[in-house]
Amino acid sequence: MLFWIILFIVIFLAINAVSKNKAKAELQRAKSAIQKCRVCPECAEDIKVEAKKCRYCGVSLMPVTEDEQAQIDKAYSLKISKLENMNTTQPLNKKYQNSDGWK
Repeated sequence: MLFWIILFIVIFLAINAVSKNKAKAELQRAKSAIQKCRVCPECAEDIKVEAKKCRYCGVSLMPVTEDEQAQIDKAYSLKISKLENMNTTQPLNKKYQNSDGWK
């Protein structure tokens, strides 16, 4: 009997460790998919900050100014923080989300 209890605990801990590693890997994959982008002034498509020409419409782009770079960095860090917080917060019960009373 003791053998089965120990075996159950070991299996439970192994599954828990694998699921945590999988969640971390998914978060890293999602972070790597997010790139610092800006919007093309002609076709309004997202393009990389380092691009000199739009890959969609072919228009030549001006270098990024310091103000634009600050906005891009702020948007990038906001996207990253949303990804990190998405995995740590628990979904709220919809019953308690309404601020005007019980329903």
